[in-house]
Amino acid sequence: MVNLMRTSGRLLRSILPVFVWIFLPSCLVDGRSARETSDPELACEGTLDCPDSDLCEALVCVPAPGCLLCPDRPQAVTGCFHGTCYTAFCDAGWHDANGLYQDGCEYACDPTEGGVEVCDGLDNDCSGRIDDPFDLQRDPLHCGACDRACPVPPHAQALCHQAQCMQVCESGWYDVDGIAENGCESQECVPSAGGVELCDLVDNDCDGTVDEDIVKDQPDSCGPLCEFCRYDHALALCTQGACALGDCEPDCADLDGFPENGCEYCCTPTAGGVEVCDELDNDCNGLVDDGLTCACPAEMVLIESRYCIDRYESSRPDATAASPGSDNSMSTSRPGVIPWSNASLADAAGACLAAGKRLCTSLEWETACRGPGQTTYSYGDAYEPATCNGIDTFCNCGPGSTCEAQAICPFAHCYGTCGAYFHPVTTSSFARCTNEYGVFDINGNLWERVEGGAGRGGAYNCSDSESLHQCGYVANWGAQALNNFGFRCCCTQCP
Repeated sequence: MVNLMRTSGRLLRSILPVFVWIFLPSCLVDGRSARETSDPELACEGTLDCPDSDLCEALVCVPAPGCLLCPDRPQAVTGCFHGTCYTAFCDAGWHDANGLYQDGCEYACDPTEGGVEVCDGLDNDCSGRIDDPFDLQRDPLHCGACDRACPVPPHAQALCHQAQCMQVCESGWYDVDGIAENGCESQECVPSAGGVELCDLVDNDCDGTVDEDIVKDQPDSCGPLCEFCRYDHALALCTQGACALGDCEPDCADLDGFPENGCEYCCTPTAGGVEVCDELDNDCNGLVDDGLTCACPAEMVLIESRYCIDRYESSRPDATAASPGSDNSMSTSRPGVIPWSNASLADAAGACLAAGKRLCTSLEWETACRGPGQTTYSYGDAYEPATCNGIDTFCNCGPGSTCEAQAICPFAHCYGTCGAYFHPVTTSSFARCTNEYGVFDINGNLWERVEGGAGRGGAYNCSDSESLHQCGYVANWGAQALNNFGFRCCCTQCP
């Protein structure tokens, strides 16, 4: 059909608009016509009306930029809720013990005892804490170690303090001989400490009351032996007779979850507390440049420090300006060569993988297409028929054509009036078909497959290039090889 359209002659030019209109309702795909109606924009009154990966802006659901920060992390599959990343679930045998999305499921552990914590020196529930909530510092049944019960001697109550067993006498009984094993053996009190009451669980003044008038619920005098509570870079509390970690000092945090070392991580936020590529922990979560991609391989471009995308449509390693090549071993990103077409989903995914990359997600592709300005096309919001390679780009506008009198040609939908000699071109042939990110030909020339198999960006032979070239258009035409379907690759952890 393309050869027929290229045949010269005034007669063909006169009937071509009708011919094209009949046989090209949208894009020619493998010799057939296919139509895909663009999904209507999702109206919204608030963000919760939108899909999880979108935000509501100006009453329309749009992709949430924050979701670009949500590629899968180590041993984890992640999700995004209106711009906020979260760990959806972990790989078998791995757990997100520290609650940080950025390092994924960092804790390897196989549950035991049915995932119910028992005191056995193991992390049965895989929470990252061994023998929680057993308190080996204060529990007289597990004092200093699991199942190490403090003995209960005669006329005494057993206590556990700082993992050491001790006792306090019952009222009217006294430990005169100091032998713990026989408990409180005497009913006769012998004054101690000069008859001045101390915090020692002994009735020093023999008035029948132990440690009377001694405060035991304050951070400077806490618990049975009036412990002085102190934590690095944090407020100390006394809670239920035990020292507890309170609020951290400004710019300090308890990142490891172990109160014993206080708020061990002190950090002053920079860059407004938003992580950027500068080898600093800007958001003070303990990770440097976390979740960011800070550099890209050659012939890829960096998108918002989140991922890299090929600058050009994918091509075979041996492609030239005259030949698409035949080496299917891997994808390359190069200017001035015939791009890889007739690619199935499996072809595209395999070629990207062989290059150390992957197919782009639909959100990644659309973000790169819209550019920093979130425009309708890569080059702007208004359709420009001569900026990228579409069906209007090569309209017959010269002498002898039906459009030779047109002041501006090509124009939108000119193929229907003038006829068009549409055809694919080499990568980067259209210098203005780009945006501030630096991706070329992401609108037109060839459809570009994304993860899942859908086509994005339109092709050279789309009868309605104005609609189908839009960054938001999705062509769900299957995963099979189609002759005007190409692709480009992305990477987060790039080679």
